[in-house]
Parts: sequence; structure tokens; C-alpha cells
Amino acid sequence: IIHIHRMSGVLFGKDRRVADIPTDHPTCSKQQAVIHHRLVAATGQVKPYVMDLDSTNGTFLNGKRIEPARYYEMREKDVLK
Repeated sequence: IIHIHRMSGVLFGKDRRVADIPTDHPTCSKQQAVIHHRLVAATGQVKPYVMDLDSTNGTFLNGKRIEPARYYEMREKDVLK
């Protein structure tokens, strides 16, 4: 069990030397995406954000491809592919 809410960032990818969560699917890149937990100053809450690391086949949030190198806030029940 990995408690990602306790980590500042979690890296997904095929490169097992650096990835926190290895992904062995052929469509995944060596460094696919990262989830960072960031403090929202206005509310004082810590929220998760996902960013695609310019992967070849992209990262999808709720079925929509996200732009590389841009953070997207994640909400409860979101699906990441």
C-alpha cells in the first residue's frame, strides 16, 4: 500500500529506477505523469494536481487528454488513464 496523500509528489512511468508507481503498459512512457499535493493559500487546503510529463500517448483525466506540463486539479472519483 502506498499512501500517496502523505507524499508531496508521486511519479508514474515505466522507468522503475525513478517511478514511484511503475506502469508496465506498452502505451505508457518512461516518465508518464506526476501527482503533486499543493497548498491552496486561499483556503488552506492541500489538494492533488496531476501533470502529464510530455508523454508520447498522453495522460487522460476523466476521458479527456490533458495538456503536457500543466497542472490539473483532481477531485474525488476522478479517473486517471
